[in-house]
Amino acid sequence: MKLPPEILYWLGIFAIMMIGAVSCEQRERHRWSVMLLTLGGFFVYLAAARLTPYLNPWDELFHAQVAKNCMEHPFAPMLYDSNIVPNHNYEIWTCSHIWLHKQPLFIWQIALSFKIFGVSELSLRLPSVILCTLMIPLCYRMAFLLTQRRDTAFFTALCAACSWFLFRLTSGIQSTDHNDVSFIFYITASIWAFCEYIHSDRKAGWAALVGIVAGAAVLTKWLAGLLVFGVWGLYLLTEHKFYIKDWKFKHLLLAFFVMLLIALPWQLYILQRFPEMAQQELLYNFKHINEDVEAHSGSIWYYLIILPMQYFGEGFYLYKGHFVWNFHTIICYLVLLSGLLLTLKNFKRNSHRITLIGTVLVVFIFFSLAKTKMQAFTFITCFAGFLSIASLLSEIAKLLTWHAKRPSVKVGILAVGCFFFCMYHLNYPNFYKTILPSTFAREVQNKRTYLQWKEKLPENCYIFNVKSPSQKYDDFTSCIGATFYSERQCYSDQISLKDMEEVKKAGKEIAVVRNQWCLEEWQRDSTIIWLDIE
Repeated sequence: MKLPPEILYWLGIFAIMMIGAVSCEQRERHRWSVMLLTLGGFFVYLAAARLTPYLNPWDELFHAQVAKNCMEHPFAPMLYDSNIVPNHNYEIWTCSHIWLHKQPLFIWQIALSFKIFGVSELSLRLPSVILCTLMIPLCYRMAFLLTQRRDTAFFTALCAACSWFLFRLTSGIQSTDHNDVSFIFYITASIWAFCEYIHSDRKAGWAALVGIVAGAAVLTKWLAGLLVFGVWGLYLLTEHKFYIKDWKFKHLLLAFFVMLLIALPWQLYILQRFPEMAQQELLYNFKHINEDVEAHSGSIWYYLIILPMQYFGEGFYLYKGHFVWNFHTIICYLVLLSGLLLTLKNFKRNSHRITLIGTVLVVFIFFSLAKTKMQAFTFITCFAGFLSIASLLSEIAKLLTWHAKRPSVKVGILAVGCFFFCMYHLNYPNFYKTILPSTFAREVQNKRTYLQWKEKLPENCYIFNVKSPSQKYDDFTSCIGATFYSERQCYSDQISLKDMEEVKKAGKEIAVVRNQWCLEEWQRDSTIIWLDIE
């Protein structure tokens, strides 16, 4: 499968913006360079939002359906907007009525986008496009505050503008998709606000902002959103050691109090309104630490194994079992390691070095020891990875332009180098390698079929026997995808005629998908609407 012309057009705009940004950076017009790079990054992530013309299974379609229902009921997140079907298991997150499987902020963002721009795949992914775009100036600013080097800051922003992994998350191809984009952004933004705090004289305002963004992080993916407070504590310990009077606890407490004001009301609300479901999901979250939840397992080295995939798109199909030692992955590890060493060398203060290393180590050790492994868990420290790559790039750029006396030649060398770096870093050919052509064609066809159901079936119709057409994805994804596009409640359940009568008493008509799972007793009901799917 080839990239659509529309996406190639947007990538061309990014290339032009990048050249302009390099030129402005060389002329020390730093604000213009950041603005152009940010605008170019917007087109990169907009291209990601157009990669697949359908909802991706696991987990995008679940997020889309809940957000669609949240347009009308924002404080009652629902996967199915009713629970009148007998024998349907509403207690698990893949087919529940009230859906509390994840914190709600990113769902509200998608629902707001649906409200403003209409319901579509693009509007679903637009909040992720915007957040990834905002990551670019945040990474630039943090890198400059920590290193006081404009070239390193520029290359850090460039890495954020063309991140393979963020591109996959924004496209919805990568599992946990928009939830993790929001979480990575709010974690990064909270650490940026803390960096501003330690470099500013207006401490109270920045401390309050730390609390606001940390609260948003908690409202996106629960307690890991408190990471910035660990960073804060580690910084105080390394900067002031045990001289407690210099720790300025009032600012830390202010940030924590603001975070509670943002995040705590929702937790209390769901415990009061949906007590059983809220408690069930709370216990489910803690299972990730000591249980292999949903077969997301991996060795203790899992997060080191996937580093080449996360930052360069290398070894993406082999990451799970063991280290992949080939030329490309070895280069990736060397780039990250040498870049990290250069980063530590460029830091002006020892407390910054210890805080960065300590934060990365704590995140990697904690998630490595946890039983459940998910690819994006450790990517909340992606700024450290971007900064490491950028530190090496800035040294390479110096070597390449050492003998270039004319500014135009220098800009040309850097622009060409940045262009090829971006093309490799994004690694576009690999995106469609992760999707089988048969899968792509099937999902497109399924979407077409579900939209036909929307046109031909009455609005009060419930559709049953919606089964997965292959073994790759289970029945839940087929049902939720069908529900989203057809705007009719769809179930994989094979319920009896007696139970169907209960559904009809609720004023619903019944449709059944004709396939090898059809029950013979359904044939005796002349009121059933029969559907065929290719």
